[in-house]
Amino acid sequence: MSLRTLSEAIILQSAEDLLSASHRKEGLEFFSGEGFRLSAEMAGMNHDEKLEFLHMLLGGIASGKKMRECSDEIVAGNRLKSRKLTHSHKGRRTAQLTAM
Repeated sequence: MSLRTLSEAIILQSAEDLLSASHRKEGLEFFSGEGFRLSAEMAGMNHDEKLEFLHMLLGGIASGKKMRECSDEIVAGNRLKSRKLTHSHKGRRTAQLTAM
């Protein structure tokens, strides 16, 4: 495995970490610290490519939040039918997801 391939794998794994609640902190540390800069340089990314990747990643995170909110509303709606979940609980859950 080449250094370039390893660096690309590290970047992609860190991007996946951002979408995982249990690994989000590590992903944020990687992209906000020196980890991304060093890995991107070893992967041969220039400045514009790094910015484009980060922009794409932010867009993915934003759409992921929207997808989680929609799926939570569906799940909450099913709970309302089956367990009569109160509207205030549904609102709190959506607010929690939005804060992620």
